[in-house]
Amino acid sequence: MKVHTTWPQWEATGAAALFVVFDDPSRVRRGLLHGLDAERLPFAVLVDRDRTAYARWGLTRATWPTILASVGSMRRYWQLWREGERPRTVGEDPRQLGGDFIVAPDGTVAYARPQERVERPPVGELLRAARATVT
Repeated sequence: MKVHTTWPQWEATGAAALFVVFDDPSRVRRGLLHGLDAERLPFAVLVDRDRTAYARWGLTRATWPTILASVGSMRRYWQLWREGERPRTVGEDPRQLGGDFIVAPDGTVAYARPQERVERPPVGELLRAARATVT
């Protein structure tokens, strides 16, 4: 989880992080939070089983051809395979796309990037957007 490893940088922006997931909480602990102390996370993880928040933020589902044609994800799977790792399970619905949003202190959406493919934005891009909301 990239935010966890870069948390000091996030904290310096004055930002708060919130993760919204739709999988069963036990599956989230085994996957997304694997290796992390869930009781000591500096951010909240909310479970949206019926995906109401996903729908309201305009987050859609990918098609299998889109996923399989994703150069970034195929490159990552190849890298994991070469290193002897197996990709972690992606959740109950591997086609559900997420998104990354930065909400400014005044409640306006300062950054919105719903996923169109499997790739996520670089953490640096998100940090720049978060910093811009407080300057």
